[in-house]
Amino acid sequence: MGETLYSDVIYVAVNQYVPESELNLLWTLKTLRVKKLCLLQVLIPFSPNPSCGLSKSEIKAIQDSELKTSYDSLYKYRDICSNEGVNEKDVGISLVSGYDVGEEIVKLINQNNIKKLVMGAAANPHYSRGMSITSRKAEYVSQHAPTRCKIWFICKGKLIKTREGSFDLGSDSLKKLGTPTQHTSDADCAPEDYFCPISKDIMRDPLVAADGFTYEAKNIRYWLNVGNNTSPQTGARLAHRDLTPNYTLRSLIMDWLQHHPNYKH
Repeated sequence: MGETLYSDVIYVAVNQYVPESELNLLWTLKTLRVKKLCLLQVLIPFSPNPSCGLSKSEIKAIQDSELKTSYDSLYKYRDICSNEGVNEKDVGISLVSGYDVGEEIVKLINQNNIKKLVMGAAANPHYSRGMSITSRKAEYVSQHAPTRCKIWFICKGKLIKTREGSFDLGSDSLKKLGTPTQHTSDADCAPEDYFCPISKDIMRDPLVAADGFTYEAKNIRYWLNVGNNTSPQTGARLAHRDLTPNYTLRSLIMDWLQHHPNYKH
């Protein structure tokens, strides 16, 4: 995955079980004056024991069901953001798959150059006054995330700990002199049309859906494969499920990427 379109975006790690993370999301929306946000969720893939007796089709059905559940929860979180006054187009969704939640979050922070993150410090039932981080994945992220990323650890809608971010100015001489440096990432320079409306990442394989919007292939296919028959953008029913390659846009994006070799994905 690539960098998010907005340099000031706040990533919020959320649980598949909406009541577990709803208060933490509301804290973010009401406390941090969010303008642009990305909902982050790590899906632990279903990997049965070879001796379980399930057929490949049964395993795939379970995996598809889990994927749909994750997306459904993310759309519920997005609705919460909309109800709190955040424009839906400013709420991105990032669903990644991995067996270790903490490691996947740290990996995403590095890949997407994330500067601000909100995540749970512990499960809601473990909340108490004066508590510290008890979640192993939160502790892992706190210890291993790059120092440039500021992290708020929340439990049951209460701030538990803030890990301040320290921003690298690029050279020791600049640090000593205190010279102000303005950073502009490659992603900030890319045209808005280059980004998938679902993930907010730069597209590599853009496809046009029946709603007339262009999406990254893997994202729109996921959307359709889990049973959705509406537009991710408008919510209107799709006239058909056909997807058409957007070769012109793909060529423009590839050309832009060639001229921005430092862009990470």
